[in-house]
Amino acid sequence: MKATIENIKIAEKDRSYNSYILKQKKSDYRQTVFTDYWHYHPEIEITYIIKGNGLAFIGNKTIEFGPGQAFLLGPYLPHNFIGTDEEGIVLERECWGLQFTTEWLYSIKESAALQRLFNAMSFGINLGQLRALEHQAFSSIVGDDPLRSIGSFFNLMAMIAERPDLVTVSTNSAYSNVMSKKLSQRMERVSKHIQANYQRAITLNEIADIASMTEQSFSRWFRQTSGLTFIDYLMQLRTTVASHLLINTSKPMTEVATESGFNSSSSFNRAFLKIKGCSPREFRKRKRV
Repeated sequence: MKATIENIKIAEKDRSYNSYILKQKKSDYRQTVFTDYWHYHPEIEITYIIKGNGLAFIGNKTIEFGPGQAFLLGPYLPHNFIGTDEEGIVLERECWGLQFTTEWLYSIKESAALQRLFNAMSFGINLGQLRALEHQAFSSIVGDDPLRSIGSFFNLMAMIAERPDLVTVSTNSAYSNVMSKKLSQRMERVSKHIQANYQRAITLNEIADIASMTEQSFSRWFRQTSGLTFIDYLMQLRTTVASHLLINTSKPMTEVATESGFNSSSSFNRAFLKIKGCSPREFRKRKRV
């Protein structure tokens, strides 16, 4: 089975596109933001993270996301944003989104100047931290004034198109990902199991069983789908959780390691050095300067 297709109601009553703001307060377990939903849609989407941290699955790659970061996703590109929380606590999250059809954009002659973006968005574009003017434009797009909103929309697209470098994410284009059926809803089951159990040891046999595959087939499939080995993905997830704890709490290193799923201080330090390029202690010191 391939990723689930999402049906989006495009064209709000007074606009040519769909814009939204999703918010989730602390300890709200309804999971309205960054839920585990592996999907795609024919619309172009810009996802802007205002609050929250986690992992983004985009095409066949997995990367971390954090506050202020945005992604431009082309039509039919499978994606999934999974938030990370502190043990037993759902953290505050907020996400702004913008969805619009290629047909609508193509119907406006001036959009021909966005061809460079069209080519790159098929692989997903990591926009990184939005600049102040880009943030201002986005806030107007999701605002209440439809006339100013449409002006801000093209202003934002122009600013993105003028960037000297466009950092793409996936190594497979959107259409090949969907049509080849390589990306499966298995990933949704697998990622949910990992999210619920990352604080303990998860064996390859266990996770392969969740996916209804042999260990060898699972290892090959998981790497093709996520761009990471299962062990590397698990280490990246645990390091992401640990990063949040290091920045936002004063918990001792041993406690951070345990809550993040590391079974020893040495494995905690090795994973951090590999993924972050520094020790957990150095990371906390840098982020708090």
